[in-house]
Amino acid sequence: MASTPASSPLSSRRRQLPRSNRQVKPWEWVWLTLWVLLLTGSGVFCGWALMWLTRIPPLPDCEQITPFHSSSDLLYCAKAQARTGEPNSLVQSVLLTANWSKTHSQYEESQEILTDASEQLLVLANRWAQAGKLDDAVALAEKIPLDTPLRNPAQAVIFEWRQDWQQGQAIEAKLRPALAASDWELARGYLQEFKTLKSDYWLDTRYLRWQRQLQIERQAWDQLLQARALAGTNQIDNLAQAVVLARSIDLRSQVWQAAENDVDRWSKTVLDVALQRWQVGNRTSALELASVVPPGPQWAGADQELLHLSHAQRLASQAEPTGEGLAPRYSHLFSLMEATHAIAQLPEGSPYAVAELTPAEQWQEQLIDLRRLKFSDLVARLGQRLTYNWAMYQAQQVEVDRPRRIQGQTLVAQWQANIQRIEDRPVLAEARNLARPGTIPALETAIAKAEEIELGRALRVEAQTLVAGWQQEIQVIEDRPILDAAVALADDGNLREAISEALKIAPGRALHSRAQGLVDEWTASIQIAEDKPILDRAKNLAYSGSLSAAINLAGQIASGRALSGEAQAAIALWKAERAYIWSIWEAEGRPTPGGSSTADSE
Repeated sequence: MASTPASSPLSSRRRQLPRSNRQVKPWEWVWLTLWVLLLTGSGVFCGWALMWLTRIPPLPDCEQITPFHSSSDLLYCAKAQARTGEPNSLVQSVLLTANWSKTHSQYEESQEILTDASEQLLVLANRWAQAGKLDDAVALAEKIPLDTPLRNPAQAVIFEWRQDWQQGQAIEAKLRPALAASDWELARGYLQEFKTLKSDYWLDTRYLRWQRQLQIERQAWDQLLQARALAGTNQIDNLAQAVVLARSIDLRSQVWQAAENDVDRWSKTVLDVALQRWQVGNRTSALELASVVPPGPQWAGADQELLHLSHAQRLASQAEPTGEGLAPRYSHLFSLMEATHAIAQLPEGSPYAVAELTPAEQWQEQLIDLRRLKFSDLVARLGQRLTYNWAMYQAQQVEVDRPRRIQGQTLVAQWQANIQRIEDRPVLAEARNLARPGTIPALETAIAKAEEIELGRALRVEAQTLVAGWQQEIQVIEDRPILDAAVALADDGNLREAISEALKIAPGRALHSRAQGLVDEWTASIQIAEDKPILDRAKNLAYSGSLSAAINLAGQIASGRALSGEAQAAIALWKAERAYIWSIWEAEGRPTPGGSSTADSE
């Protein structure tokens, strides 16, 4: 116990020593910070290096590829461009894989791509050659470089194309003069020479083209011969027909050049006669003759003036209202405008420009009225009641004595009908809604509503059609119980009662035809039930050899009954058998019955 006080100060000092504050020197903080930065930088650098080592390298830009790129990039771009199938891409693919050294590690792969791209180039070039684009095909095939596997095949194909082309052009050079000389047999022989060529272009395209040309030339030549035959009659009407026929010759034919000279010569004669008829007062005939003469710079003076007048009248006739509803058309406006313009070209002193001899004023009036009607029609097409009323008002401004009066009144009638449709369409819609429940009161109400559309209105026919349909629905509702009751009686076997019930449906009713069909069916069932035993007994008699008795018994089935046809067929068969038996008896000298209706075959 005595030693305890002595040890207390020493122990207390020892406990107080760790609590003393130790000061950290500045250079220690620098080293700590430096180590932290080194560790962080090393980690970031290692992570970036790992990402760089494991990332996928970027794909090369094949648009900017050059021979100085790596072989992998060259092969990648060559393969990608070969897959496109485009001409320029295929050429680029060939260029990227050509001239590789055999010692190159990827030589085999480059040759596969080169061969594939070259084959595609040849296929594409051949397609162009067969389409007639020889120069493009040759230029494309020659893109295959020297010292490549398909260079020689490409040159062979080019030679073959050119050979076919030269032969085809030689055939065409012989064919043209043959057609011009109308030597059809010789031309047909040259045409067959196309079949000796190999190219589809010459076998199909050019062959069909010249075959059509041969048909055109033959038809044109036949037309020219017919026209010349008409012209040779020296009759002016036939000469006018010859001009029309010759002018219809196909312009693609070589015959047209010869026909054109004939047309000019004949037209001069026709026009001279037309002028003579005009001078003697036969102006209608003169204009008819002049209408077949084609315009041209060779006409002048009176000839040209008469042609202008004839052309104007032809244009005016084309402006006559035609077609459904006589609707005004822009073509009619243009024709009248051209007609008035043609008249305006006549000189003031021309006899054809005299007011009383030309309908120019009338055409001008028609043009004014036609413009009014056309604009009215455009406004009416908006489909509103207001626009229809405005259009009708404008159309009625065409006076009674004007040529377009009938056309205007026809349009007014159409627009009035459209207004009636606008007014009556809601009535029909309401009637349909009323009839939708399908009950008799609803249908009767709908009928009454639809009959509000008066006779002569645009929708009257449609309304009456609906009324007739609803009346039939009412009849079906009324007569359905009768028909169902008749069917129920028939199902129970009471066919006669079923017939009586079904006959209550009067003719003209909606279900009358159905009821009559059932009546006929049930009547036939009754007749079969009555006549079947008779026919069966007759058959038994015939099987036992009593043909005459069988015939007499089957004859009891009256004509028009259900089994009448079967009975008559059996009777005919039995009569034939009986006649055969009697013929045998007669040959044997045995007596035959005197009457077929009283004795058996036995």
